[in-house]
Amino acid sequence: AHRDEGLQEEAETMSLLVKLLAAAFYGVSSFFIVVVNKSVLTNYRFPSSLCVGLGQMLATVIVLWVGKALGVVTFPDLESNIPRKTFPLPLLYFGNQITGLFSTKKLNLPMFTVLRRFSILFTMFAEGFLLKKKFSHGVQMSVFAMILGAFIAASSDLAFD
Repeated sequence: AHRDEGLQEEAETMSLLVKLLAAAFYGVSSFFIVVVNKSVLTNYRFPSSLCVGLGQMLATVIVLWVGKALGVVTFPDLESNIPRKTFPLPLLYFGNQITGLFSTKKLNLPMFTVLRRFSILFTMFAEGFLLKKKFSHGVQMSVFAMILGAFIAASSDLAFD
């Protein structure tokens, strides 16, 4: 019985490590996507943020299908009724991505980061209003801390390009 407790504790520690590594990977990936998008759209003067967005969506679909084929991720197969069930969501996602890319092109990175943090706050407000979802005090404080941190980090550089 003592051995089983040790194995369970080791599995929980490993699970926590995997979660922390996944969060770190997400953060680093998100950072580099913003930096690469800003570089492509401004430094290299790529003319179409729409093409960048469509290319990123296509790459995401390819990576997900390869991940599914390798058994790394699971999701249901595409069926004809899925677009009808999820209809407004793809349009909202596309609009969010395109406006994000347009703003990446027009704003400097500190201002873009501040505005991006506000999108989390507005999403939280919308979920509370539309879905009647209640957020814990910890989640609310985390969101406000992120916004405050973005303001502090960008306070000397809040300007439009």
